[in-house]
Amino acid sequence: MSDEKDRNPLHWKEKLEEAWRSIPKAFRSDRAVHRTLQCHLFRMVQELGFRTVADYIPPRIIDRPVDLIAVTSENEIVYAICIDALVTLPAVKTLNSFAAQNKLILTTSPLEKKVQESRFFLNEDIQHLHLKPFER
Repeated sequence: MSDEKDRNPLHWKEKLEEAWRSIPKAFRSDRAVHRTLQCHLFRMVQELGFRTVADYIPPRIIDRPVDLIAVTSENEIVYAICIDALVTLPAVKTLNSFAAQNKLILTTSPLEKKVQESRFFLNEDIQHLHLKPFER
């Protein structure tokens, strides 16, 4: 993953959905899906050459950690990513509490209507990507 396309979070969707599908059905709990996606993101972002930190808690935030941040050698945050079933206010508040070039919330709920309704919390600084691994 080295070209510019691989740095665009919109292009990560297919790889993350494939990772989700690779979890045996008997083991697809919400928590297992969440952590599997977090692990795959960790590897994908490291392959881009960034230092990667999982479960980062920004100063003055107690509600929710950021699932993953990618940091340059100058400690600039390039990616800040939260994974949730829906877009949640705690995730939005956490991402809005610090500077990052790219802020992203990945949603995993199978209820598309609920996901769309939850987008109410988003602002222009945060991208949203809904994963739908079983729709073809």
